[in-house]
Amino acid sequence: MAKIAERNNSGQYYVNTRLGVAKTKKEEDFPEFTSGSNVHKLLTDLIEVNAKGFRGVVITALTGIHLNGSYDPLNNFYGCNPRSIFEGGIWYALQENGIPCGKSDPLNVAKNSNQLNEDWAHGKRPQTAAMAAVSFLRLVMESKQNKRARLIDYFFYRLWKYSQSITGYQLSEVEASDHSNQIIGSKLADFTLKYPEYGNLPQYLVSQLLSGIFRVSTVEVVGGDESVFGTNTTSKKPADIWLEVEGVQTNLYEVTVKPVSKKRLDDSLDALQSTGHINNPVTFICRIDSDVQGLDLVDGSFEYKGKRFDFVDYRHFCLSLFALLNEEECSTVLKNVAFFVRDKNISMRTKAGWNEFFGSEI
Repeated sequence: MAKIAERNNSGQYYVNTRLGVAKTKKEEDFPEFTSGSNVHKLLTDLIEVNAKGFRGVVITALTGIHLNGSYDPLNNFYGCNPRSIFEGGIWYALQENGIPCGKSDPLNVAKNSNQLNEDWAHGKRPQTAAMAAVSFLRLVMESKQNKRARLIDYFFYRLWKYSQSITGYQLSEVEASDHSNQIIGSKLADFTLKYPEYGNLPQYLVSQLLSGIFRVSTVEVVGGDESVFGTNTTSKKPADIWLEVEGVQTNLYEVTVKPVSKKRLDDSLDALQSTGHINNPVTFICRIDSDVQGLDLVDGSFEYKGKRFDFVDYRHFCLSLFALLNEEECSTVLKNVAFFVRDKNISMRTKAGWNEFFGSEI
């Protein structure tokens, strides 16, 4: 275990050092990689996308090469123990330097993949980013010491530059007090539907609305601040969001902007069984009617394998809760969602979407 910790710390130190160097560089320090060059285009396709996994693969591979000169990421990607060095080392360096990343980026796109080639890249989304990862790593592996060092320095410079463009992006500011609750609510609901960020934003908005409703009560709103990338079953959550009174779970809420299939209900049943919440009421907050076309709802309810699930429309739910908030709580919800959108891990597309909805013409 000591050797593993030492290796992971070395990986963290390496990435920290490379990013430290990157912060001192400018575009003119890399005259061989002009905007029309192959390397410039490869790194644009690889880095300037919301898909973090392919960047994670390359960072992990470069770290593995640093730790072991004989390591070949293209033909033996798992030879560097990617999960361990990323989650136990690299991730901390990326967090410290404000680089957009997830907890298991390389495993999200290269799990159980030992060879990184065109076959691996085919069908990945976006495929251009996957292909760019393969092509860039080939260049690195084929290059001699000095050129390899230049390629690696330029990669970390472009990574740092991209992170700065995200964190420096200016979101339009809007005061809730200047508009009615329903105008703010309608804008937020529509924004989160058009730019859901894999379901993160709708779930976060619902949690914020519930928190506003119950802030001065004994009811606690739980689960809304967590990422929704994992399934409820694997994360040991009974649902996306739930209410608690003195530690006892009461109402459970599933928030989704995808069709609710019977497989989705099976997943919910598994989560309820494994967490001991099978008798708690469950409400799906989704888009009625588009998300429930495969279910025969009766008065907004559906019984499946002995469990009754209720369904309410996401937009109507949000607007109803906004109608119950006072001005201060409405302002708090608006500011918290804006803060969430500013996060470095939220895509540039969604940030631009915020300005589309909350620009000067709101």
